[in-house]
Amino acid sequence: MRSFRARASAALALALASAVSPARAERWGDSPQPAAQVFAALQAEMARSLARLRDGQFGPPYFLAYRLHDARHYEAVATLGALTTDDLEQYRVAYAEARYGDRAFDNVDLSYQGVSLPSPTSPDVLRQTFWQLTDQAYKGALSGWLEKKAKRATELVAERLDDFSPEPPVQKTENLPGPRLNRSRLRGLALRLSAILRDYPEIQESNVAIEAWWVRRFLVTSEGTRLLTRSEEMPDELRVNAATRADDGMRLEDSLYLPLRDFPEAPSTAALEKMVRALAGELVALRRAPVQDAAAAPAILDPEMSGVLFHEALGHKLEGQRQRDPHESQLFRDLVGKPILPAFLSVIDDPTLKRFKGAPLHGSYEYDSEGSPARRVVLVEHGVLRNFLMSRWPVKGFPETNGHGRADWRSHATGRMANLIVKAENAVPLAELQKRLLALLRAQGKPYGFLLVGSSGGENPTNRESPQTLEVRPRLVYRVDAATGARTLVRGVKLVGTPLVILNRIVAAGEDDTLADGFICGAESGWVPVSQIAPSLLVSEIELQRNPEDRVLPPILPSPLHDPR
Repeated sequence: MRSFRARASAALALALASAVSPARAERWGDSPQPAAQVFAALQAEMARSLARLRDGQFGPPYFLAYRLHDARHYEAVATLGALTTDDLEQYRVAYAEARYGDRAFDNVDLSYQGVSLPSPTSPDVLRQTFWQLTDQAYKGALSGWLEKKAKRATELVAERLDDFSPEPPVQKTENLPGPRLNRSRLRGLALRLSAILRDYPEIQESNVAIEAWWVRRFLVTSEGTRLLTRSEEMPDELRVNAATRADDGMRLEDSLYLPLRDFPEAPSTAALEKMVRALAGELVALRRAPVQDAAAAPAILDPEMSGVLFHEALGHKLEGQRQRDPHESQLFRDLVGKPILPAFLSVIDDPTLKRFKGAPLHGSYEYDSEGSPARRVVLVEHGVLRNFLMSRWPVKGFPETNGHGRADWRSHATGRMANLIVKAENAVPLAELQKRLLALLRAQGKPYGFLLVGSSGGENPTNRESPQTLEVRPRLVYRVDAATGARTLVRGVKLVGTPLVILNRIVAAGEDDTLADGFICGAESGWVPVSQIAPSLLVSEIELQRNPEDRVLPPILPSPLHDPR
């Protein structure tokens, strides 16, 4: 599982807003097709399929779902003050899901995916597109149902579980404003921010990308659900990427990723410029930092690093469908009602939470990809496991969804994280957390510990065939001297470990709960936006492992932009 991070304070995560002036916005592609016409086309083709779609002895599907994402996308990319990309596009993705059999036994399992095609929103052609998709999905459903039925002749099924939970239909049509774009201002901002990196001769590669999205999602199901909402899968965003090489040839990378829901009000562009310079300064400092050897020692994880640790070590393991698939590790399947974390920690996932300390949350939504209302779920309460992240695929003890069935535009929904929140009781000020770190180091006779700041994502296999080891890549690592508390920036290591061990080595938490709001998480149902809210954590022992190294001789000549001769 992978998560790409955003490095920005909650306040500055909206900074692109100052680049957009509604008064100067321009039309953005074709005028959207009226929602009533789109709904009419989807419902007409669905009704025709349910009434007449058959194949010999096989009757119609018992459930159909049609999704349509209607999108406008703009991207401006600049390098060192020069524009390299200035693309404007519009497209639509149509998706169909068909279920054959009944709720107790149908064709769907963890590997199931529906079918998708590009499509216009012209009513006649839209019906043609969904006619093709429904035919393909129905044939695939019949094949999957027969194959699944045949497997039952040889495989042992210890628990007979339904394949689809009932849900009441929902209907909502949001009044979405039409797409508007201030292309020249966004392009100008990309040029302006990228030019800042010309001031740093040590940085050898860099670019700034600004993406703007307008996306609406239609969902129609045979149960009666009918939704038109803004799609949460594609936020507006600003990305700054930079790379260099140390004198020993080690490649060093850093990035800034700011997700934006709507280009709302925000600080000035000057704040963005300051952030880009901070990123460049970090890279320059990393070039001079010593390489850290593999080590095991106590450490403090800052809030962003803590959030990504819980995302990788716990969140993916608590996705509901993994408790049912025998190929998954199922670490926590039979531990409901039992302690899995220190008692002072609780974990919640709440897609209904829209803001934290004034900043919008990247993982918020009103309805999930199956049309179920989003719900707040307490996963771990005072260390005790209480729940899983559920789609409409039931698992033992959890027969229905809790509004976490999520997917990207072309994928079938599964239980996924949204806004993961780590809460700690008896939290202490950061100064006290640092004192406790030094006390641990001295008690263990360690010469130094670590401070891990930020994260560029992580990995954690969930299948049973793989060792259940995780890795989380810190953005910055500081070595903390046990005698003086002095910090030294180091490079070349990442955090590794096993979920059950590392989570239970957490001994204290800080009072600095912070939002990390720019992660895109990938799993079986595609890439979805997520957020983490967590405090700094003191861990009695972490293990740092050397990163794979791409060592190449640095450039022989200086950059032509900085050659004094």
